Amino acid sequence: MTDCSAITLKRTLLGFWALWLTIVFATNLCDAAKAVGLLGESWALASGNYRAIVETTSRYGTPDRLNGLLFLGVLGWEAVAATLFWIACLRFRGKATGRQTLYRAFLCGLTLWGAFLIADEVCIAYAVTGAHLRLFIAQLMTLVAIEVLPD
Repeated sequence: MTDCSAITLKRTLLGFWALWLTIVFATNLCDAAKAVGLLGESWALASGNYRAIVETTSRYGTPDRLNGLLFLGVLGWEAVAATLFWIACLRFRGKATGRQTLYRAFLCGLTLWGAFLIADEVCIAYAVTGAHLRLFIAQLMTLVAIEVLPD
């Protein structure tokens, strides 16, 4: 039988965020590959988020090059966040070990969602604000659970 300690639960939560962010990064990477012509339009495993950025920033006449840079920035941020969550999952051993990696992962993840919330407001993209806010809250509540539950 496997160990069902609080540490295992906490590491599983970290593993969830690591896996989820890895999948988000991968589907966005495929979307970027479609946008530059490396993958065909029939490629199904792509997020559609590049087109969402283009549509969202169109109110300001944002050039395609800047939209590409914005999407590249998102890809980089997601890659770093996923990596930090994987490291936190592997290193976390409770309140005594792995605290710095834990906080780095959540700082990266929470600031990603915070940046999206600010961008939603600037671009008047209220249709997606709810999703970004729920992700921010879910990640914050995961951190609170890890902090509050005893080891």
